[in-house]
Amino acid sequence: MPKLSYDHQRGQLILTRFLLILLPLLIALAAAAVAHFYTETKLLQVSQESDEVNRVALAQQGLVGEMRSVISDLTFLAKLNELWDLLDDRGPDSERARLMLAQEFLYFSENKGIYDQIAIVHIDGRELLRVNYGDGMPYVVEQAELAFQGGRNYFKEARELDLGGVYMSSFTLTREGQAADSPPRSVIRFATPLFDSDGEKAGLLFLSVRGETLLWGFRKAAAAIIDHAHLITNEGHALGYRAAAGGVRQVPYFDDTFVTSYPVEWARIAGEHSGSFTTENGLFTFTTVYPLVSVLEFYAQTSAGVVSDVNNDGAHAPARLWKIVAHIPAARRAIPYQRFFLENIWLYSFAALSVIVVSMLLTLVGVRRAVARAQADYEQRLRDTLGAIGFAAVTVDPSGRVLYCNEALRALAGWQDGEMLGRDWFDHAVPPAQRAGLRGDFEALMSGEAPLQATEYPLVTAAGEERLIAWNHVISFCPNGKVMTLTSIGHDITAQRANEEQLRKLSRAMEQTAESIIITDARGVMEYVNQGFVRLTGYRPEEAIGKRCNILKSGETTEDEYRALWQAINSGREWRGVFHNKRKDGRLYWENTVISPIRNEAGAITHFLAIKEDVTEHRRLREEVEQRNRELARAQSLAAMGQMASMVAHDLRNPLSSVKMTLQILKRRNRGDMGGEGGELSGIALDQIRYMERILADLLLFSRPDALKPQWLHVNKLLSDALETTREAIRARGARVKHRFRATLPAIHGDATKLQQVFTNLIMNALQAAADARARPVLTLKTYLDLSTPLPGVCIEISDNGAGVPPAVADKVFEPFFSTRAKGTGLGLAIVRRVVEEHRGSIHLLSGKGGGTVARVVLPTGQWRPQHSLPPRLQDTVHPSPPVAVNEN
Repeated sequence: MPKLSYDHQRGQLILTRFLLILLPLLIALAAAAVAHFYTETKLLQVSQESDEVNRVALAQQGLVGEMRSVISDLTFLAKLNELWDLLDDRGPDSERARLMLAQEFLYFSENKGIYDQIAIVHIDGRELLRVNYGDGMPYVVEQAELAFQGGRNYFKEARELDLGGVYMSSFTLTREGQAADSPPRSVIRFATPLFDSDGEKAGLLFLSVRGETLLWGFRKAAAAIIDHAHLITNEGHALGYRAAAGGVRQVPYFDDTFVTSYPVEWARIAGEHSGSFTTENGLFTFTTVYPLVSVLEFYAQTSAGVVSDVNNDGAHAPARLWKIVAHIPAARRAIPYQRFFLENIWLYSFAALSVIVVSMLLTLVGVRRAVARAQADYEQRLRDTLGAIGFAAVTVDPSGRVLYCNEALRALAGWQDGEMLGRDWFDHAVPPAQRAGLRGDFEALMSGEAPLQATEYPLVTAAGEERLIAWNHVISFCPNGKVMTLTSIGHDITAQRANEEQLRKLSRAMEQTAESIIITDARGVMEYVNQGFVRLTGYRPEEAIGKRCNILKSGETTEDEYRALWQAINSGREWRGVFHNKRKDGRLYWENTVISPIRNEAGAITHFLAIKEDVTEHRRLREEVEQRNRELARAQSLAAMGQMASMVAHDLRNPLSSVKMTLQILKRRNRGDMGGEGGELSGIALDQIRYMERILADLLLFSRPDALKPQWLHVNKLLSDALETTREAIRARGARVKHRFRATLPAIHGDATKLQQVFTNLIMNALQAAADARARPVLTLKTYLDLSTPLPGVCIEISDNGAGVPPAVADKVFEPFFSTRAKGTGLGLAIVRRVVEEHRGSIHLLSGKGGGTVARVVLPTGQWRPQHSLPPRLQDTVHPSPPVAVNEN
């Protein structure tokens, strides 16, 4: 029973007043928190700007330090005494100097570990000595592998320097000393001129510093900002390294992402020496590093004397500089909300708690008077409403006695006015079987032990009938919070429940039936499908409902048939028929269908009911029975014809042999007496005898087929043998033979003699068909693998350029004794089909694209495999093209 308690009403009033006081105070507190957050954010931003300037300066110092270290190494190596002996080229002294310098360079490169190459180049461009660093160890390059550097730009520029001059290149990608497919290395070349003992410029000392070394020094110096720092050249290229393919080593790269992402900010950075500014993209702090100025400063600080010249990639090259840029995105400029919350949670929690306590105290002051006034108003409105509504209403006290009963309830129950007042509701209005249970629920509700919820139970009328009523309940409370009354409002649902029960029965019947049931609207859109539909079509209800029934169309039913269906059901008539429809997975099925219109109370058609029965299996069984009956009749007919053919061939063969022998004897004896005419007549008679013998041989072969002797065969070889057998016939007719044999085909299991006879008969038929058309015979033989069936098969096609076979005759030509020619028994193709079917294959006559006939034979692979044999491997099935001489003219 629903429960609207006094505590609930009081709680709503308290909550409303409490919120009206609390919300403004909380808004003020929130404004203070926002101001606090804004102030701390500003302080953080100022601190960030100061820290970024200092960290960028440290990164600059670290990079300059790396540059100065390289210049120190360059000047140290340039002062080695052995250089004079090597440059003076004094024979044995020069070679000893080379070896000593090589050892010195090896030791120096191994200890430093930052130089990709250390090289001495003669003034004419010849390399005199070079130490490479590879695979973690330095090594001396053999003299035979030393290169000529005279044509390199960096050599030409460095050669122009005077005493004390220093050359420095830009970051350069190189593969010197590496395989061609290795990723390039990034180096910066430093050089200074070398002089011989006479003071003449005799060579150059080159140090190739690995780019990652300088970048590593930069990363160490900028460790505090490395996650958002960039080293960018004056061309706008960010320098860096990333893992190569496979992650074995690092490869250099130049990245333009920063410049292209922040073009406005980069324009300002490129135009100023250093600074810090903020845009909508965040905080940008930068400074400029001039590598060559670092060289000058080093010489000045070390008192190395005056530098005669400093060069960087040519006299006309732009001034070399690097930009160190630290970028903090705008999202990181503010204090994270979580951090601010954790730091100030106790402060604002205490403030919020104080606001809540003050608001509650102010709220409780006027609640009691407001509750009492609201309760009185509610009771009066409820009484007025119950008298005016059309639903049954009754009010009872906590003991169950009736205090009020409205007109609608009295009319429903047949009670007189005032008849139920003061009576126990459960003793007079509730059926005896349910009194105890309902009274217990009522007592639990009035005591607060049960929740307030809607109920349904019968009402006993004055006539003793029971009407099912749906009740909703309201509890009224005294000002002191004690339960005062229970008011129940209900409406008669007896007829509704009866209709629902009937619908449930119909629904269960429709769901449990094996037939497919569909209900559509007047446009054919499905509104209901049962489980039989789901089992039959594979569509789930949510996939079908809302769609038209044409999702089941297979395309076999014509539009005229559908039009006739709609005309019948729209006119109010029932339609019966059979559909060949398509399931969700694409499979087809047959169904008997009955479609009936559904009308509303006014007689208008609003829906259609379709009941469908799956008859696919019935049709399949019926067709299978019919097919077996046809095959049985055909087998009986062929058996009878075979028996007759065997009897005729057996009875005529011996007499025919005697006649043939007699004609041969007469031809030899009377050749002289009868002259040329007698010999010609004897030859004609003998030819006819031979023709009759071939007919008898076909009859015997048809009537008494031999058992198969299967073995593993290659189709290409069988066709080659068949062409060889018919060689004379091909040449006699001037036929041209084309063949397109697939080189690799799986072996088949069959009788070689019988299959060769099949291909020979088909070739002879093709020759005869072309001759009948009075055309020069052109035969095309083709083999390939047919994958259109579940079991792959080898397909053989023999095509001719004859007149073709009419479609009405294409299937009859395989029947025994059927022939389109004046001569012949019509057994050739019948024997061919029988042999093919004995091999579990198929044969069909098709019309060629350019005319003529195509005999298509498909033989399965592996069907006749012996029990202890294995098929040849696929690579063993290759057979060369047939050895028949082919005339392509």
